[in-house]
Amino acid sequence: METRPVAAVALVAVLVLAGCSAGYQPAVSSEPESEPAVSADPGATPDGGLDVDAADGLTDAELEAVVDRAMARVETLRGLEFKQDVEVELVTREEYREEYGGITVENGSGAERTVDNAQFEALFLVGPDEDVREVRRDNRGDNVLGFYRPGSGDIVLVSESEPATLGDELTLAHELDHALQDQHFDLSTVGNQSTLDGVNARNGLVEGDALVVQQAYERRCGSEWNCVGTDGGSGSGGAVGEDFHFGVYYVGFFPYAEGPSFVRHHRQRGGWDAVDAMYDDPPATSAAVVEPATYGTGGDGEATLSDRSDRSWNRVTVGGEPAGATVGQAGLASMFAYTFRDDYAPNRSVVDRSAFVNLENGRLDPERPFTYDVRYADGWYADRLHAYERGDETAYVWNVTFRDPADASEFERGHERVLEHWGGRPRTVGGETIWTFDDGPFDGAVWVRRDGASLTVVKAPTVEGLSEVYAPAPAPAATAATAPGPGPAPAAAGARA
Repeated sequence: METRPVAAVALVAVLVLAGCSAGYQPAVSSEPESEPAVSADPGATPDGGLDVDAADGLTDAELEAVVDRAMARVETLRGLEFKQDVEVELVTREEYREEYGGITVENGSGAERTVDNAQFEALFLVGPDEDVREVRRDNRGDNVLGFYRPGSGDIVLVSESEPATLGDELTLAHELDHALQDQHFDLSTVGNQSTLDGVNARNGLVEGDALVVQQAYERRCGSEWNCVGTDGGSGSGGAVGEDFHFGVYYVGFFPYAEGPSFVRHHRQRGGWDAVDAMYDDPPATSAAVVEPATYGTGGDGEATLSDRSDRSWNRVTVGGEPAGATVGQAGLASMFAYTFRDDYAPNRSVVDRSAFVNLENGRLDPERPFTYDVRYADGWYADRLHAYERGDETAYVWNVTFRDPADASEFERGHERVLEHWGGRPRTVGGETIWTFDDGPFDGAVWVRRDGASLTVVKAPTVEGLSEVYAPAPAPAATAATAPGPGPAPAAAGARA
């Protein structure tokens, strides 16, 4: 059984951190319970005019009219029709944090959290004493603009005003597209992915679809359509807090950055029909989203990894079954990119900012702000991580496999630079190199071995623990007598198609 490391319970629209000015925030209206009808067309057509004054705030009836019109516009852009109405709720950011923070980031069991934390520790994004789900929850409290709930079929939009108002139509259009997807394709059944990479891949299709529609919607606002609150451009949202975690953000932002290019690639070749067909067979890896032409070509595989721990360490299980995690190309790229945003070593980074960040006139490119085609992550074929625990201690063994040895060698060089970036110091143990961390946010010991196109990474709290967690790892001479013998040769930590 695979663990479920990332929530897929709500489809969110998030703030692109481009410093964009917020859309117009209309003032609050104190209308009586009995509201007058909207005098113009209630919004049944995409270009229908509405006699509403956003500067005075929107009454419930006016909001309903704007939603109706936006639904007609989304239908026009997407080529599908809504099967039923969609309820829209407006909440303040504080209300979102208090009432909905647990919806967009699921809690999960203790075992699921352990595996989730282990994979983010392997990416050097969270330390061994941190909880990545709390980091996600704090991040999203700052940058979620709205979300659609497939189970209930309704939309919640987050407002920067208090009381809550409709800031602009663009987030509304994005979430309405999710509702349209759900009504036609049943999003609860699309992909059914349970790993970080699988969820990112599936959401590359789902979020890419919604963003292509949102971007087309924005282009028509002001030229063909009158729209609420779009004069200042899209991207309204709260300013991020000083504890905002860019590394975790980069991992979760992958579908929004690479998804639109993926959808546009396939739409240009087969229209919306080609995109619709992918809901029955969504991309399975983030690598297929980064390189849209590889979708459906079998360009990736499955990593295999042997359990070689002694009896003092137990592999983490979920639901009684051993759990495994896969971070994918999106996770690897985020590991390298975070080194130019962290506070630990702000004057050095493993990759240049320009290798990941796309600028247009000095601002983030609104259509593709980040590129996850980072050279150290190129050629990803498969990866698998197993987490282990002993009392309060945790460890992991991670296999990362590439399409060829040259790609694996490139990743190995980049990974060594990540170890150095976070204060790792190499030392020779048993004829092999062990990395230890004496200060900084990470501690413990890491051993890496490359075998052709495959790398095995082992992390334990101590150097002595490496050979206990994974028997082929070297042990210090002083403890070699008590360390488990190498035994028979382990199964290859490679990959199979």
